[in-house]
Amino acid sequence: MRKEQHQAEHARQSEEERPWYCPNLPQALTTATADLLTKKIDKHTWRARVDARASYRLRPKAAPDHRGARRMLCPAAGTHPTVACPVKRRSLGRDPRLPLIDVTPTPAGHPEVCRRESLTFTRDIGIRHWQELDHGLAPWVHHYFRLRNRVEHFNGYAKDHEAIERSRTRRIRGIAAQSLLLCFQIAHANHRKLASWLDTLQTDGLPARRPSNRHKLKNPRDWTPGGYLSGTTSEN
Repeated sequence: MRKEQHQAEHARQSEEERPWYCPNLPQALTTATADLLTKKIDKHTWRARVDARASYRLRPKAAPDHRGARRMLCPAAGTHPTVACPVKRRSLGRDPRLPLIDVTPTPAGHPEVCRRESLTFTRDIGIRHWQELDHGLAPWVHHYFRLRNRVEHFNGYAKDHEAIERSRTRRIRGIAAQSLLLCFQIAHANHRKLASWLDTLQTDGLPARRPSNRHKLKNPRDWTPGGYLSGTTSEN
């Protein structure tokens, strides 16, 4: 996929994750996740391609400025390139383990990112699909599954205690009104969780305790019909 806006028109993005990559990113690395979902490759092959794709990613040269624009460095540029490219000859011969870029010739010449060391990306270019961490790599997995588990846990909690999935609990018409009442339900679920957490804190010298979701057991004599248990009578 290629952008055709401003200076970033020739930088390439993968089809699934959308960070900026070298315009000569191999097609097999571009569609790695799509091939996995369509069962063209197995999980082991997908992992190898995702790991290989990280070398082709454009690197931030500096922090974003006050307008949100950021300067991105070509992977073959700088003193520590992550790929070897014939266009940027300084990257050749540094490390034989670096992947060698197969430059695709075009009638218009090399893309601008290949002719320069870095490009400026304004915050409106690719912002919809931008993500800081490489999809599938260890840092992404660590953060994604931790956050995903928290989101799914709260969704289940709100469904169990506030019944947010049942619209009949909000007997009012209109999407706006339904959304407003749903916000109140979610806020109440948050308040309930905070109250449960506060109950576990150490107070008045008492040790902290963990919350329990188990229901308190009732005395069977309080609800069993009289005479059903041995040693009881209808008067009891």
